[in-house]
Amino acid sequence: MMELTQADLTLLLLAQNTTIRVVCCRTTKNKTGYNIRPECRIFNGKQIPEQIFIFLKEHGLPVQTKYTKPEHLNRLLRLLKPFAEFTRKPQGYLDALKHLDTLPVLRVQDDVKKALEILDGE
Repeated sequence: MMELTQADLTLLLLAQNTTIRVVCCRTTKNKTGYNIRPECRIFNGKQIPEQIFIFLKEHGLPVQTKYTKPEHLNRLLRLLKPFAEFTRKPQGYLDALKHLDTLPVLRVQDDVKKALEILDGE
């Protein structure tokens, strides 16, 4: 039986408190009126434990409860890969991984249509 290191246990704690998914929602922050993008939420927006705080910093990530920037999501998805099945929504992990680089940035209404077509094409 393989023993887990302290880093593995910290990563497992992070995975168990992580929700990763592709979000489709209305918004007033984008001129198209929609957000369609992968996102990651950790600890349901609550206090992040000190060991996770340190872990995120050590891996070059800003300490926050919601990640939407592709560079942050890429890093988080790579880190969580060994424990992806322990995330709150394992299918959401796979969906975010699949669509991280395929969904267009929503600048005009046609981009919204393209994003929805990509998601419907699964």
